[in-house]
Amino acid sequence: MKTLLSFFTIFLTLNVMAAKIQDSVILEEVRQTKKTIKTTADLQDSLRSDREMQITDTSTSLKKSKIRILSSSHNGLSIISSGNDTEIEILGNHKYKNRKSKSHQKFNGHWCGFNFGFVNFTHTDYSDYPVGEQNFMELDYANSFVMQFNILQQSINLVPRNNFGLITGLGLEYQRLRFENKHQSITLDENKRVVPYAIHPDWKVKRNSFKTLYLTVPLLMEVQFPARIRKKIHISAGFMGGIRLHSKTKIVYNNLNGNKKKEKNSGSFNMVPVKADVVARIGYHNLNIWGSYTLTRMFQSNKGPELHPYSLGLGISF
Repeated sequence: MKTLLSFFTIFLTLNVMAAKIQDSVILEEVRQTKKTIKTTADLQDSLRSDREMQITDTSTSLKKSKIRILSSSHNGLSIISSGNDTEIEILGNHKYKNRKSKSHQKFNGHWCGFNFGFVNFTHTDYSDYPVGEQNFMELDYANSFVMQFNILQQSINLVPRNNFGLITGLGLEYQRLRFENKHQSITLDENKRVVPYAIHPDWKVKRNSFKTLYLTVPLLMEVQFPARIRKKIHISAGFMGGIRLHSKTKIVYNNLNGNKKKEKNSGSFNMVPVKADVVARIGYHNLNIWGSYTLTRMFQSNKGPELHPYSLGLGISF
């Protein structure tokens, strides 16, 4: 009989403890070594101001997962950091489970950085020029390049997964266009029209180029996947506007006496002051392949040939 009473007493005690623990978590105070069991109702009142506790998970052989909880004088408890990237999930009937967090990285687009590519012309039209002046701006493609220095970026997230959004910013684009015919550059005639400029045939021309500099502003849409890892594949497309800041021709040659000379001529050359490019990129982590096509013509209508530059290159984002 005494044995039965003992078992009954133990059973009642365990039931009372289980009912209390059902809505409880094991807490270990950071500044002490003891572990205590606190019900969730008493959890807020159990910490004095400026004290903290941590919830630990020792159910696995892996490192202990911890969540630090800091007491607050005005709004109770708040989780301020999670060690080992863990969080508490409340499952039905007030049970607690410690699991890996599935939070997403903050959306950060791939604009800031440095891009290098080769540039050439397409959709050209020299119909306003005589036959002898056709294609006078034909480029040496292997030595005509573009460099983009993208220095400011603003990313705007559009979805909860933080992997799709808008990108804008500021940058500089430098183009060096080298002419295929080394003894032919460009100038303006008496009617302020772009025409070919013939260089003295006996001069030994080393470099003959046309250089431009633009201030650029992008508006791109970018998607990144997979969404939960830091090193992601990214694809972006959109538009990039440009404001012309500077343009000039440069000729480096040796004259008849063998002396090295340079000729520079700065001016607008009837270029359209603003341009609009279609831009597309695909990359992994900080590396990307990009391409662009200029929708607007390079020179003003009836003031120069119709030319539309396009570029293709590699980039690295910061």
